[in-house]
Amino acid sequence: MTDGPHIDPHAGDTLPAGTPLLQGQYLVEGFLNAGGFGITYLARDSLDRRVVIKECFPSTMCCRTDEMVRARSRSHQGEFDAVVRLFGQEARRLAKLEHPNIVGVRDVFEENGTAYMALDYVDGRDMLDVIEQETWRLDPDTVREITLQLLDAIGHVHARGMLHRDISPDNILLTADDTPILIDFGAARDTARRKSRLLSAMHVVKDGYSPQEFYLQGGEQSPASDLYSLAASLYHAITGDPPVYSHRRLAAIAERQPDPYRPVAGTAEGYDRRFLAMIDRAMEVFSRDRVQSAAEWMAGIAGTGAACPEAMAVDDAEIAERIRRLVEATNAEVEEVQRQRRREQEARARQAEIEEAEREAARIRRLEMARREAEEAERLHREKLSRDPGGCADGAGRGGARAGSAGAPGAGGASTGGAITGGAGADGAGLHVVAHVPGAGGVNRAALLRERYERARREAEEEAARAAGKPVPGDEAGGKPTLLGRVLGGGRRRSKGISKVEGCGT
Repeated sequence: MTDGPHIDPHAGDTLPAGTPLLQGQYLVEGFLNAGGFGITYLARDSLDRRVVIKECFPSTMCCRTDEMVRARSRSHQGEFDAVVRLFGQEARRLAKLEHPNIVGVRDVFEENGTAYMALDYVDGRDMLDVIEQETWRLDPDTVREITLQLLDAIGHVHARGMLHRDISPDNILLTADDTPILIDFGAARDTARRKSRLLSAMHVVKDGYSPQEFYLQGGEQSPASDLYSLAASLYHAITGDPPVYSHRRLAAIAERQPDPYRPVAGTAEGYDRRFLAMIDRAMEVFSRDRVQSAAEWMAGIAGTGAACPEAMAVDDAEIAERIRRLVEATNAEVEEVQRQRRREQEARARQAEIEEAEREAARIRRLEMARREAEEAERLHREKLSRDPGGCADGAGRGGARAGSAGAPGAGGASTGGAITGGAGADGAGLHVVAHVPGAGGVNRAALLRERYERARREAEEEAARAAGKPVPGDEAGGKPTLLGRVLGGGRRRSKGISKVEGCGT
């Protein structure tokens, strides 16, 4: 932040110099830099002090018309408004961090359809420029002092339940006396990316400095994630090169290949062995194997480790706080899962009741349909009887009649069955089936009626043939006797499920 305003490569998207903000409280002097989520300006406040103004400007979803910022399409306005709110919330959280090695937040406000934060102006250069252009400044003693100050600042952030999420050499400013200042927290960007469909595809990791969990969708981030990024930045300062990308290391381990990371311990002259070993430990691929807190790292540098009472007290407090937050989050998740399961069980019970009611209604409909079919068959038969003059009703003694049960009592709940009536008089009238079959208990009545009617018709034809003296198949082998013989009581017949013979005349 020492080089003054830069040439603006995004002139169409940035505020021009001389633009007042917050009713003249701040005056934009020029453009500093821009990223995927915001634009940074150099400005002066009402007391003519230099400040840095950061504007919420996610360029993939918004644009500027004059000074006003709006979503590029109406369908994205809701997402853009949510990102602006998150920007303001994160700025207010950062304003509560008061530490000499963390950039101060002076003000947060909304204007021009978006949000702004005013930051302290730091007269210094970022550590990436120093590594590339002024390497001589980073001697072992200076790097050690920078490390301890940054660890103290990061521990301050973590103790308040926050993460930086974007520690890298270009986000560490070094003042003229090599005091490090942490800037440009990435927590707001990470939260916005998770909540916005448009921003979800944006690259929010920095190859070489981001741990492998930053590359994974939903990867669990922890204080050890920030410590990995700090260790990678120190590795670059010590060796002159950034470390190998963490996702490449993870891929090599998955393929059972050696870890391509080259430990810094034993390769850099002038550094304490414990100091370098703690950097390597903080850069383990898996979070569980790394240094877990800034206090643990500082104790490792000092050589006291877990035996240091102060380090143990800080560690215990941080661990207890993390456990408390984890338990609260877990309890809330468990309760939600239990509520969801109860809702699913109630829904399944309601569905089972509905299905049972539908099955019962279908059964009742089938029974009612069968009853109507039987009644209709009986009605048709009675109509046929009324049109047919034959049978026992003519009283001419020309034939016999049979009436009986179509099935034994208790068969399907029927105590009486259909009656078979008819005669074999000279007019050749055949047998008729009275089709009333009450209480058949789910039997297919139509099929039963058709079967009985056909059987009765065949027997009527056979009886008529015997009465006429014609041969009937089966009689020669001792089959059925003639109708006349049965009427006079001679012989027996084989039962076909039709009731016993009763006399119907002389």
